[in-house]
Amino acid sequence: MVKRKIGEIELLRGISFLAIVLQHALASFIYLPATSEANALISAFLLLLIRFAVPMFVFITGLVLFYNHGDEVLNYPEMIRRRFSQVFIPYFVWTMFYFIWVGLISGSPPRGEADLLAQIAQLTISGDGYYHLWYIVMILQFYLVFPLFRYIVRRGKSWAVATLIVSLGLYVAYLWGYHHVVPGLYEMTTSQIIREIMDYRDRLFVSWFLFFVMGGFAGLYVDKLRYLFRRAQPINWVINIAAFAVLFYQLAQTLTVTPGGTYTINYQLTLPLSYTMTIYLVSSIITLYYLSLTWLPRFKWLRRSLRSFGQCSFGCYFAHPFVLHYTDAFTRNIFPGFNTIVQVMITFTACSALTLLLSYSLSRLRTPVGDLFVGKVPGARRRAVPAPAQPPAQTSLDI
Repeated sequence: MVKRKIGEIELLRGISFLAIVLQHALASFIYLPATSEANALISAFLLLLIRFAVPMFVFITGLVLFYNHGDEVLNYPEMIRRRFSQVFIPYFVWTMFYFIWVGLISGSPPRGEADLLAQIAQLTISGDGYYHLWYIVMILQFYLVFPLFRYIVRRGKSWAVATLIVSLGLYVAYLWGYHHVVPGLYEMTTSQIIREIMDYRDRLFVSWFLFFVMGGFAGLYVDKLRYLFRRAQPINWVINIAAFAVLFYQLAQTLTVTPGGTYTINYQLTLPLSYTMTIYLVSSIITLYYLSLTWLPRFKWLRRSLRSFGQCSFGCYFAHPFVLHYTDAFTRNIFPGFNTIVQVMITFTACSALTLLLSYSLSRLRTPVGDLFVGKVPGARRRAVPAPAQPPAQTSLDI
């Protein structure tokens, strides 16, 4: 059965992708000492403001999976087959692309065949092919364990609020173990495999399951969710602003002056896997969903822009660090005397636009090469393929 499209999903994907690009553009500048106190505080403000991006993508993944498969008979082998072709293969292609590209720009000497294959396998499994690919490894785990989450969410469907509260409690308990138990176990264990799992615990699906469960209930109750978010937003505004204020105050308290007269801030306080950040991120997801229903659609140009990024977000996510490498170098060379924040915004704007152009251009290729790099982009029809007779169901690509 063809299901109606959830219009706000493309808006949320678009704004989340742009937040990712801005976050990575900031990273090119903010981890160097800021030249002024204002620049340091503005950078911290922006970074905290856009930290919702990864949790939002996980939320969207849960929403789409449960919307498409929550109430139907689940053909698990077929679902995995589709995710393998639509997600894993492009991921592997981009892993190879970055492996070759990094080798070329770094001048790394060629390796023996066995070492080469072992390194490629390690990069593919760990998500270390480039700094953003870890996310795909984490999302692929959710596909594999989806039947478990489907069983839990469906069992708790009649007690959705209670199930979400329990999930929040379990997630807080997990974060406590993440920060206080795992480091001790790491020192105690002698198993290299267990140590490596602990080293990569930030990309294990359990580190993000709360946002996936939230998305699962959202997918089962799309219409009720819209009504609830509209009613709850006045209270959520207070929670969101208060949590942001507390976190920004904590960031500002870490502002220090170096002997050279520059400024540094402990940006690690904005990492998502912490107690206060969890409250802020949950509230931010609700706020952004509310805005995608009410405020964002009012502006035609903004709606169209975000939908363009949302439709191409899968390929854009893979490609943007490659584009960012060159737009960052361009900004530093052409505008060396500009204020740091201005440089960040120039880099962000150029990278976003060029990445969208690249991803859309690849999607228009009349060969399977385009799909290998960017997946299937809605609206990117090729002459060799006739247009469908009816609108497609909600896309299954979850980036």
